[in-house]
Amino acid sequence: MLPAVEMPMVRDGLYARADALLPEAAGYVLRETKASTFPLKPDRATPSSPDEHHLDDVAVQAWVLEGAGLPLARAELNLLDNQWRYPGAGDYRGLFRQLDVTDAVQQRMRAVPQWLRQARDVIDGDMPDVRMGNQCTHPHPCPYAALCQRLEPPGPEHPLSLLPDTAGKALARKLAAKGYTSLLEPRPGELVGAQAALYRRIQQAHRTGRPILAPGADTFMQRLTYPRYYFDFEGIDLPVPRWVGLRPYEQVPFQWSCHIERAPGVFEHRAFLDLSGHDPSEPCIEEMLHAIDVGDGGPILVYYATYERGRIVELAKRHPAFADRLKRLAARLVDLHPVVKEHFYHPAMEGSFSIKKVLPVIAPDLNYGELDEVQDGTGAQVAYLQSCFDAELTPRRKAELRRNLLAYCEQDTWAMVEIGYFLEGKGRPTELRPPSFHV
Repeated sequence: MLPAVEMPMVRDGLYARADALLPEAAGYVLRETKASTFPLKPDRATPSSPDEHHLDDVAVQAWVLEGAGLPLARAELNLLDNQWRYPGAGDYRGLFRQLDVTDAVQQRMRAVPQWLRQARDVIDGDMPDVRMGNQCTHPHPCPYAALCQRLEPPGPEHPLSLLPDTAGKALARKLAAKGYTSLLEPRPGELVGAQAALYRRIQQAHRTGRPILAPGADTFMQRLTYPRYYFDFEGIDLPVPRWVGLRPYEQVPFQWSCHIERAPGVFEHRAFLDLSGHDPSEPCIEEMLHAIDVGDGGPILVYYATYERGRIVELAKRHPAFADRLKRLAARLVDLHPVVKEHFYHPAMEGSFSIKKVLPVIAPDLNYGELDEVQDGTGAQVAYLQSCFDAELTPRRKAELRRNLLAYCEQDTWAMVEIGYFLEGKGRPTELRPPSFHV
């Protein structure tokens, strides 16, 4: 008996490929490696149940393995340990932990023949009459979604799915069960819950076709002192850490942009971007503390503060010499996202309060779609990885990616300036695009 990796197997026309087959006295250990992290209960010590679709995946492989005449000794999920930290020097021992799923897999193996028959029935039959829904994207995006989208009957112009967040989606399902199909149909009194005022504002905007800016946003903004720092991070979360002290998927900021409004209408721009491929954390901190005065008390405006606060807290833990100053910055974060959500809605936002949905309705000339290849956070991560770790990258291409990254992150912080001015009722900033935007 010899170990095997990426072992192809077929049973009754069902193809499977095992990541690893490891021989033991009683047969083979079927070990499936996933990029997911090891599931732990709140006590952080004992494992909880793994994802159901991972178990189904291993069960299919085990059933095919059994049909190939190879005895199954044990089934394991090989998962990243998100409490492990990289010690350096290429030592990745302990990065993965093995979770024994033999019992759960053996139970599921009994269902595999039925799954196979159902799959064949679908292939041999007509197009199934199933509406698109959550199953089209979870646990993974379906490769046939575009085909189904073309076949899907047109929905209402103002669907119930415009209701945002988990609670809004739950309410949408309840309204659909009552027979409603459009957000325009329910009475305002039926839009209930902790965010009822938000739901009714969204409904009113779609009924009238006009945006709504509720009172109070201007008062919130007017209370903010100067200087005002409009700030945004871009980060990377590698499943296999490259730098000492990092956990799998720990976010590391490699870039930030900061528009500083020293006095009303008086702006300067500062930026940081590290494409060296080395750990960018410490230079990121140093440049940030150089740009933002720790002692002046000015608000640091962000959009969705959970991300920026999380990065600052993590940087403080990894670099205790800077911890006190970083915590003082974290305490000054002011989140514009809930202010927008509480006061403003435009029908063109289509139920979303993402900065990329808000900006076009208040500053149409600033369109993320007009940026080059870096138009969102995923694009920024791809550009960063290519810039740092593509051995065949030319200097010209790296310079191009650098310009694109700088332009994207700078647009994020200038978007916050535009949003802040809009909420305060001050119109557009007089300096529509700072000179550095064109660099």
